Amino acid sequence: MELLRVTNLCYSYYSHIPALKDICFSLEEGGCLCIAGANGSGKSTLLELIAGGINGASGEILIHGEAVSRRKGGERRNIGMVFQEPDNQLFMPSVWEDVAFGVMHRGVSPVEGRERALEALSAVGAEHLADRPPYKLSGGEKQRAAIATALILEPEILLLDEPTAALDPRSRRNIIALLKSLNCAKIIAGHDLDMMLDLEGEALFLHQGQISAHGKAAELLRDGPFLRGIGLELPLSLSSA
Repeated sequence: MELLRVTNLCYSYYSHIPALKDICFSLEEGGCLCIAGANGSGKSTLLELIAGGINGASGEILIHGEAVSRRKGGERRNIGMVFQEPDNQLFMPSVWEDVAFGVMHRGVSPVEGRERALEALSAVGAEHLADRPPYKLSGGEKQRAAIATALILEPEILLLDEPTAALDPRSRRNIIALLKSLNCAKIIAGHDLDMMLDLEGEALFLHQGQISAHGKAAELLRDGPFLRGIGLELPLSLSSA
């Protein structure tokens, strides 16, 4: 069943600098869509528009047929956002307080907030981090904690911006395995084309703010001439030595 539909989405910064033009795609419930493109292609802007973090676009972003722009407060809880820098989401004295912040801000008691935070941390394999200060976490641990801050709200769509950036190989593998295990729909933007192969979903490629291709990741990521034409390279796992 269709969960998200984006139709003729256009957006410009400062009303005159084009960022996105005529973006159209849909996402099924539980689906996985990876968005790739060179720096400045519009990936992060697209995620922010879907999340409702920035306004002023033309076109439509519909969730279950309702415009995101019309959703207020708690009605937006079905969208979870994980930013490129986990430190942007981790600012409380302890990890569990960071994870619980969203639900406690909506009136949940500290006791229930901690219980729900522990459940979310357990879902990402990080319950043991609950009482640690965020600044003492490794990169991979911070990424898990940041994902938990989104999962605690039980989103139908999880948006992630460069979730494997700056991670060591083991942490990267662990995050990819975690993403594959999640049942919610996912939209993941980034440059990690090998991750996109591993996730086995669809891929949408942006070039200068427009869609240059949309289809099965396993097929598009093997097209070297196409990738080079939009400023990318073949995934390392497919590159010849």
